[in-house]
Amino acid sequence: MRRISVLLGIALVAAGCGTAASPTPPPTPTALAMQVMAQGQFVDVDGSATGKAELAVVGEVYEIVLEDFSIDSIEHTNVVLVANASVTMSDDIDPAALLDLGPLKATSGMQVYPIPAEMAATVMDGYHSVVIWDTAMAHAIAAAALQ
Repeated sequence: MRRISVLLGIALVAAGCGTAASPTPPPTPTALAMQVMAQGQFVDVDGSATGKAELAVVGEVYEIVLEDFSIDSIEHTNVVLVANASVTMSDDIDPAALLDLGPLKATSGMQVYPIPAEMAATVMDGYHSVVIWDTAMAHAIAAAALQ
């Protein structure tokens, strides 16, 4: 009889019906959904890169997301935004009007570049292309028109 009581006690605890109450875990915060505002495929300009650039917003944070991105080298290369609706050659770009988001992080894969908060409100009105910019030679390697 004692053996049955012990087995029944073990079964009740295992089923969550025992006297030992386990604490309820706190609710997890809801993840903010990313909304893609515009996107475009990279095209070669004075070099070569492949993949997609997206202008995305998560909550109140705007960012450029590179998806399926690939380039041969990241040496002297930055991600920049320009006002041009499309970029077919480096002479299309005014180097003084770039919004520089920083150096490329890797030669391939997904990468995220936050847009400075003070620029977020006007980024969709003032910038229309993502450019992979060679900082040493001051020219465009590849560009993606955001549509």
